[in-house]
Amino acid sequence: MNLKHSYMLLALLAGLAASAAACHAATRADLIRKKFDNPAAGVFVVAHRGCHNASPAQGLGEAPENSRLALEQCVLLGVDMMELDVRRAADGALVVMHDDTIDRTTNGSGRLDQFTLAQLKTLRLKQNLGAAMSPILTAETVQTLEEMLALAKGRIMLNLDIKEAIYPAVIAAVKAQGMERHVLVKSVVTGGAPPAADQPGFDTVPYMPIVGNWAGAPLVASPAEISRSELAARHKPAGVEMVYLSSDDYAQLRKTTAAAKVRLWANTLTSVGVISVIGMGGDLDGLRTQGQAWGALLASGVDTIQTDEPGPLLDYLERARIPHWAGQQ
Repeated sequence: MNLKHSYMLLALLAGLAASAAACHAATRADLIRKKFDNPAAGVFVVAHRGCHNASPAQGLGEAPENSRLALEQCVLLGVDMMELDVRRAADGALVVMHDDTIDRTTNGSGRLDQFTLAQLKTLRLKQNLGAAMSPILTAETVQTLEEMLALAKGRIMLNLDIKEAIYPAVIAAVKAQGMERHVLVKSVVTGGAPPAADQPGFDTVPYMPIVGNWAGAPLVASPAEISRSELAARHKPAGVEMVYLSSDDYAQLRKTTAAAKVRLWANTLTSVGVISVIGMGGDLDGLRTQGQAWGALLASGVDTIQTDEPGPLLDYLERARIPHWAGQQ
């Protein structure tokens, strides 16, 4: 082999190596997942139904909840995870909508399960949370789960709030997109049963139990005891989400998740009346106190916050120099 051919071969090998490295380069979603798996890596921010509220400091306006625009704004803000709701249409299509009716969020009326996907696609989404507060119609349309998975792929993690008994179909859709590592599913657990994390479906994607006084479901043990049982599953949960806990129950649960080195998830969703620790406030308190209410929750031991105000929360984290890394490359 002459010198010229040697140089050509070296150049070819270098090019192949660069291509291989590019193919295996971590996506933003990969980096977010790595952070999610390590509570010490920083505060994890979850946008409830996407980034639908305005973020003036970043120049972003409102967006319809559960919409493509709400997801795009989350990516722009540097949010780690978007929560969205999944239901089934009349023809079996998996669509992204919170309510079992279409009245609040679209210009249509009736039960969601009475409409086919083709019919739903003719509707337009109302601004923000819709209803009388936000009746303005936008150009956004009802999205399928497949469309939102494709839009999120490699860019952001998704928390799938599955509203009906359609878990197998949802997991199949996730697998079809190759998104098993970048979605999170959850369920309410009340104790007295085998760990939910080991149940079919839950054992193939990241899973998190929800503990607390949710929807009047009676608990057969304390939130900490229930969580210890769940965290002993073969498929260890990624963390624990808490709702409506007393300060005493919260203190015990905090010790449990810290010992297991998993995330402790708090909701600050005062817009829909869902908080995690009684007396510790939510998003409205966060806005009113320039972020101090969120800071108090974080200082007490929480490391993951689901919020309707991701922009102001991220602003506060920056001002307070609280570690937050949104997976930017």
